[in-house]
Amino acid sequence: MQLREAMQKSVLIMDGAMGTMLQNAGLKAGENPNLLNLTNPEAVENVHLAYISAGARMILTNTFGANERKLGSKAREMVAQGVAIAKRAAKETGTYVALDVGPLGELLAPMGQLSFHEAYEIFKNQMLAGAEASADAIYIETITDLAEARCALLAAKENTDLPVICSMSFEKNMRTFMGVSLASMALCLGGLGADGLGINCSVGPKEIYPMVEELQRWTTLPLAVKPNAGLPTVVDGETIYQTTAEAFEKEMQKIAGLGVFALGGCCGTTPAFIRRLSPLAGSFRSARQKETPAAVCSSAQVVCFDEFKVVGDRISPAGAEIRNAIEEQDLDTLVDEALSQVDDGADLIGVEVGIPGVDEAETMREAVSTLQSMTSAPLCLISGDLAALEAGLRQYHGKAMIYVPYAAEAKREDLWRLAGKYGAAVMVSVAE
Repeated sequence: MQLREAMQKSVLIMDGAMGTMLQNAGLKAGENPNLLNLTNPEAVENVHLAYISAGARMILTNTFGANERKLGSKAREMVAQGVAIAKRAAKETGTYVALDVGPLGELLAPMGQLSFHEAYEIFKNQMLAGAEASADAIYIETITDLAEARCALLAAKENTDLPVICSMSFEKNMRTFMGVSLASMALCLGGLGADGLGINCSVGPKEIYPMVEELQRWTTLPLAVKPNAGLPTVVDGETIYQTTAEAFEKEMQKIAGLGVFALGGCCGTTPAFIRRLSPLAGSFRSARQKETPAAVCSSAQVVCFDEFKVVGDRISPAGAEIRNAIEEQDLDTLVDEALSQVDDGADLIGVEVGIPGVDEAETMREAVSTLQSMTSAPLCLISGDLAALEAGLRQYHGKAMIYVPYAAEAKREDLWRLAGKYGAAVMVSVAE
């Protein structure tokens, strides 16, 4: 059975922690576990075999940090070897092998120094290496920044045809370390075409249960859950996870009742934990709601269209001050206007920057990048130039609205395709 089909049916058991197991096999403190794909492949394969023996039927490759940013030219070989090792271990049981893709370890601009293009190319090369090595799927995990998550997802969807599951890590307040809400994750990544969504790491299964409840309000996609073995404590300089395999199983049974498709473990879990979950494999998945709210979002704020909403329209070249600001690339003026409109009650901020003599696509990209770093209000991108709209959508860390004033019928078809690719909402004028 193909994985996309399996994701729609019964419960699938995943593996547990890789790093913990490799440390038990001799991995030294501070050593990159992905290096063992080249120096000690047998140790890596033994971890996979232990999880498969415990009942896992989807395993993640030992490639969490195998990207060019961290490992340079060795990254591609490590990915290829990581997939090959996992495929070898999985051969006898038909276990699915998913390429494990973790965060790059740097914030994307404007919060950090890494550009979207640089991050995209790093992820792209990692995804291509995994696909060429015949991975069955891509599993993006432990991301806390929605900008990075969507960058990785775009790289996977645009360069491979593999199923992609995207999992983020949330704190007990049900937001990531970077402030991303579960709703924003679902709206943004679901709109971009993720085949499944997930929650992993940070907390234990008891804390993740209400997160799964909240997440499934916002998406109908298959959900995967890989909690830690409870909350960690440090004893004599060593990180200890207090939750037992038995207690882990008890809480995970409750999560299974919410209709998730995959259950596994993250930090602190071992084959003993997965063995306790294995009886749930193949069990009938509980029914979930079939409709979700119509909404747009930034990484931190959601606006639902359950009633009348106000789109601020003052960032437009129709006004002389904004027109001059666009011509002079004065983004501070655009930010001031956006914040003023939020204070005046705007739910969304319209962004229109097209004037003669200005590169509209580049200006839209810069405007979106700057505005989203200064306001949490979702954006509505306005332009008759679809290239400018795409430049803004590609840069936006959320689910935007787009509007093409008085679009011709032919242009509307391209507009629907663009909206579908990026999961954007489309505003249509009553006059049209």
